[in-house]
Amino acid sequence: MRIILNFFLAINLMVPISVESLPKSKGRTYAPEEGTFDRRKRIVIHPKCRLIKEENVPGDVICTYQSQKKSDKDKQIFLGSPGNKCAKEITCPIK
Repeated sequence: MRIILNFFLAINLMVPISVESLPKSKGRTYAPEEGTFDRRKRIVIHPKCRLIKEENVPGDVICTYQSQKKSDKDKQIFLGSPGNKCAKEITCPIK
């Protein structure tokens, strides 16, 4: 009889009496405080420039790129050494 009572007492101590008493976890939530700066809104999309022409001048390489925007002029980049090659597509430089 005593063994049975000890067994039931041990089981009652191991199992919590009510699960509702435990706090419910919300998980990770992102809510910026009012008046703070939200960095996720600062995404800036830069236009791509595609290679049009690559010139090998003695002692220099000149890459000419055309922007995706039709209103922009062609951009020239001087690499400075004859061993370098122009990339086929770059992010357009801002002057």
